[in-house]
Amino acid sequence: MKPDREQLRAWYRQAMVRRADELRALRPGLDASDPSAIDAVRAVAQALRGSGASFGFPELTSAAALVESASDANVLRRAEGLIEHLRRLSGLEGEQGARSPFYGEWLLRAAGVDDRGGGGFADVASAWRRASELATLSSAQLAERAAVLLSIRVADLSAPNRAALRLLPEALMRGRLVLPIREDGETITVAAADPTSLGTEVEITRLTGREPRLTIAPPDRIAHALGALLDAGQRPDAHRRRVVAPPADGPEKVLVVDDDGSSRLLARTVLEKRGYSVVEAEDGVEALDRLRSDQPVALVVADLNMPQMDGLELLWEMRGTPDWSHIPVIVLTGETDEVLETRLIEEGADDYVCKPLDPRLFLARVGATIRRAEG
Repeated sequence: MKPDREQLRAWYRQAMVRRADELRALRPGLDASDPSAIDAVRAVAQALRGSGASFGFPELTSAAALVESASDANVLRRAEGLIEHLRRLSGLEGEQGARSPFYGEWLLRAAGVDDRGGGGFADVASAWRRASELATLSSAQLAERAAVLLSIRVADLSAPNRAALRLLPEALMRGRLVLPIREDGETITVAAADPTSLGTEVEITRLTGREPRLTIAPPDRIAHALGALLDAGQRPDAHRRRVVAPPADGPEKVLVVDDDGSSRLLARTVLEKRGYSVVEAEDGVEALDRLRSDQPVALVVADLNMPQMDGLELLWEMRGTPDWSHIPVIVLTGETDEVLETRLIEEGADDYVCKPLDPRLFLARVGATIRRAEG
C-alpha cells in the first residue's frame, strides 16, 4: 500500500530530527574551524534543500540554501540556525497543531550551561533571560560570549543610520527584534537578538535586496532602541508617512523619470512584467506635469542626472508640495559615492539603486519601498 502524503510528512519530520542531531555532532569540528566538518554541514544542507519541498516543507529550501552557500566564517552561525529551524519544523504539526517553542540552544552554548529540563523557550527574550540566569551573566556579557561563539560582532546601537532604518518595516523590526544599523548599495548591517534565525535573514534579503550582515545585541537593548526611534516619532520618514492607496481600478502605478530612453524602456519592461502600471517622463519638469495631470502614483523612480530638472531637484519639489510629499521616491544613480547616497536619503529619498539596473534587485527595492509607504 502506497503511503499517503501525511505519512510521508510524518516520516520526514523524524528525518529532520535526525539531521538536527547530525548537525549537533558536527559542532566541535565547527568550533575548531575543521574543513571536514564545514564540508559535512554543507552536505547536510544540500540534502535538505533538495528534499524539503518534495515532502511538503518548501520553507526549508531557502533556509538550507543559506547554509549550503555560507562562507566558512558564517557556517557555524547558520548551522546553529538550521538546527533550530529543523526543530521547529519537525514539531510544526503536533497532535493539537501546536508549534514548537524557540529552543535557543546556541545561546545556552554561548553561556556554557545546559537546560535540557527547561522544555524550550516561548521566544528569544525568554531564552536570553534563562541563559543569563543559569550562567549568572549580564545580558551584555552574554552578548559578548555569543558573538565569540558565532564569529560576529557585538552591535553598536548608539547611532543607527537613517538610510538603513528606512529599509525594513516596523512590524518586522519589532516582531523579530532586529534593528538596521547601516547600509550601502550591496549590504545591510543589522543588530539582532537572534542572529542565527535563517528565516529573518531570508526576509531581510527579500525586503531590502541587500546581503544582511548580522551583529548581536540583547533583546532588551534592541527593544529600547526601537522604542526611542519609532515610538517617539523619530523614524526618518515619520513626518510624512501617509497611506498610499493603490488605485481601485487597476495595478499600482509607478512614474519612471529618466532622460535616457533605453533606461526608461528597461525599467518599464521589468516593472510591467511584475504587474505594475508605468508612466514615463524625460526629466523632472515633465514628471511634475505628470503628477499634476495623471492619476495618483504609488512610487516615483527618478534618475539623478537629467537636464532641466534633475532627480534631486525633483525630490525637493515633491517634498515641498503637500499633495506629493508622501509619495515614495527611489533615485537611480550611476555613481557609488557613499556621501552622495547618504545625502539623497537625508534629502528625502526612500531608497536608491545603482545603474545599470539589476532587474531582481530593482524589483526588490521597488516592492519594499511601496510596502513601507503603505504601512
